[in-house]
Amino acid sequence: MTVYVDGRQVQIDPNASNLLEALKEVGIEIPNLCYLSETSVYGACRMCLVEVDGQLVTSCTTKPREGMHVKTNTPQIQQLRRGILELILASHNRDCTVCERNGSCKLQKYAEEFGIRNVRFDELPKPRFIDASSPIVRDTSRCILCGDCVRMCEEVQGVGAIDFAYRGIESRVSPAFEANLSETECVYCGQCVSVCPTGALYARNDLEKLYEALSNGKVVIGMIAPAVRVALAEEFGIEKDPFIAERLVSFLKFSGFFKVFDVAFGADLVAFEEAHELLERLSNDERLPLFTSCCPAWVKYVEQFYPTLTNNLSSVKSPQQALGSVVKRIYARKLNLDPERICLVSFMPCTAKKFEAEREEHVGIVDLVLTTKELSQFIKASRIDLRKLEPQPFDRPYGVSSQGGLDFGKSGGVLSSVITVLNDEIGIEDERIFELEKGIRQIEAKTKDGRTIRGLMVFGLANARKVVNDILEAKMNVDVVEVMACNFGCVGGGGQPYPNDTQARQSRSKQLKELVAVKSLISPTENYHMRKLYEEVPNLHELIHTTYRPRKRIVQEDVEVLPASNGEKVMVKVCLGTSCYLKGSYKLLSELIELAKRKDYSSVEIVGTFCLENCDHSPNVLVDDKLIGEANLEKVEAEIEKQLQRRVHDASQTNV
Repeated sequence: MTVYVDGRQVQIDPNASNLLEALKEVGIEIPNLCYLSETSVYGACRMCLVEVDGQLVTSCTTKPREGMHVKTNTPQIQQLRRGILELILASHNRDCTVCERNGSCKLQKYAEEFGIRNVRFDELPKPRFIDASSPIVRDTSRCILCGDCVRMCEEVQGVGAIDFAYRGIESRVSPAFEANLSETECVYCGQCVSVCPTGALYARNDLEKLYEALSNGKVVIGMIAPAVRVALAEEFGIEKDPFIAERLVSFLKFSGFFKVFDVAFGADLVAFEEAHELLERLSNDERLPLFTSCCPAWVKYVEQFYPTLTNNLSSVKSPQQALGSVVKRIYARKLNLDPERICLVSFMPCTAKKFEAEREEHVGIVDLVLTTKELSQFIKASRIDLRKLEPQPFDRPYGVSSQGGLDFGKSGGVLSSVITVLNDEIGIEDERIFELEKGIRQIEAKTKDGRTIRGLMVFGLANARKVVNDILEAKMNVDVVEVMACNFGCVGGGGQPYPNDTQARQSRSKQLKELVAVKSLISPTENYHMRKLYEEVPNLHELIHTTYRPRKRIVQEDVEVLPASNGEKVMVKVCLGTSCYLKGSYKLLSELIELAKRKDYSSVEIVGTFCLENCDHSPNVLVDDKLIGEANLEKVEAEIEKQLQRRVHDASQTNV
C-alpha cells in the first residue's frame, strides 16, 4: 500500500492493524503511552496524534488506506504532544530518582525528548496510596490512567483484578471496593507490571533481605532459572554470550554465595515425574487432562476460577520448589547442615514465584525469591563488570541439566520435555506440532504401542480459559495441557527487565533456544545426577509432590435484594462472586428483579450471594436446593415456576 508520509512516498503493510503499527515498520516511531498491540485499542493518551488528509487523528485508532497523506511532525503536533505531557506531569508524582522505572519510564523518556523542563500548569498531585500487600506493589500517585494494566489483566489474562473507578478528576485504577491486591483474585503474574509505563505497578523488592542474609552468617545458596540468563544477557548487552549463566555463577560466588545450582536440574526432575504421572493417569483413565503445575499464577488461577479442576493439576511441585525441597531436605543432610542455617535464594523471571514460596504448602523451602530485575540491580550496585568475570560451572550435583530442563524457560518447553521422557520410557514413533491460534499449539505423539497422546501448549490465561471451557464442554479432547500465564512463557515473566514487550520476549525465546541447542544431554532421563538422586533417596517421589485446594475469595453473608412479602418463600440466590460476575450474573440479577415485579412473584425472595462453588459453570443461581449452572433468565424462570407449582400442589394436598 502506498501512502505519503511527511511529503515522501512510503510503502506500508496493508494488513497493519493501525497507522501507528504501519509507520513503526517503516522506521517512524509515533510516541504513545496507552497502546498495546496485544490488547484492544484505547486511544486515551492522545500522544500518537498525527495529521491525516488535514485532520488530526490518533494513529492507534486509524486504519491505513491507499494514498492517504500523513504528517507526523508538524509544529502543531509537537505543540499538542508537549501540552499533553505537561498536563500528565502536572498531576504526576515526579519523584523520579526513587521510582522503580527511573531510567526506563516512557513518560520520563518523552519529557526528556520533548525538552520539557518546566510545567506551565499548577501542580495537582493525586492522593498517594501504596498497596504493598502482595508481590505486586501499587503506587496510585504514579498512575497516568493509560489503562494498559486494566486491559492486560482483563483481555490477555482473563482475570480482571483491577479496573477504572470513579469519574472525572477522581478517576483511578483500583481493585473493586479499593481492596488490596492480596484480597482480590489477582494471580500475581505481573503482566500489569510489564506494561505499566510509569512505575505505578512494580514488583516488590526484597534485595535488602539478601544483603542481610549475606552479612549475618547464613549459608547462602542460590539457584538460577533458565529464563533469567537470557534476559540478564539482554540487560547487560551480551546477548550472544554462551557463558552468561556461568558468569552469573562467578558473580554470585564472588558476592558470598556458598553454592549456586541450576533450576534446570529441578526442571529435569519435574519433567521426569510429570511424564510418569501422565502415564499413570492414562492407564487408569482418571483426572484427565493433566494440567502442568510449573506456573504458580496458573495454579492460583485454577484454584480460584476452576476449583473443581484442582485434582487435574499435576501434583508435582514446580522446578523452584522441587529443587528447593531437595536442597533443604537432602543436600543439607549430606553436608551435615541445619536447614535453618541455609538461606536458599531463587532467582526467577516471575513475580508469582514470590507468592509460590510463601504458600502454606511451601513455607520454609525457598527462603527468598528475587526477580531478574532485582538480580540486575544487585549486579549493578556491586560495580562488577559481568562480562569480564571468568565463567564458573554450576555446582554439582544439581548443576547439570538437559536440553529439556533448560527449555522450561519458554512456552512449550515443559510439554516437549515430558514427551521426550515418554519417548525414552515407552517410545514415540511420530510427533506433530501445529498452531491452532496465537498462544495455543497442539501436539500429537504416537507411541509404539499405537496410542496417540494429545497435548496443548498454551500461553496467556485468557487463552487458558478458552481451552478449559472447550474441554469442559467436550469440544476438545486432550490428555495433557501445558499452561504458562505469561506470553511466550517464563521469558516474558513479570519480573523480567524492561522493555518486556512482544519483541523482547521473542528475542529471549530465540536466545534460549540457541542455548538449549548446545546442551549435550537431550532428555532428562540422561541426567546422571538426577537418576542417582532416585537411587539414593527412596522417598524422593513424596518429597517433590504437593496438593492444591480451591480458594474461595469472598466469604460473606447473602445480600437481600428482593424480599418476599408473605407465605412460604422460593429462595433465589444469584452468585455475585468474581467468576460469575465476569460472566454476567449482575445483569441476570437485574433481569430476575424485573421478572419478579412483572409477574408479581410475591412469594419469591431474591438475594445476592458469594460463591456457590461451581465456578467452572458460571454464572450460577440457586433456586431453593436446585443449582443452575451457566444460568440465564429462561432457565431460572422455568425453575421458579416449577417450585411455585410444587408449593401449590403441596398446599392442595395438605388441605385435602
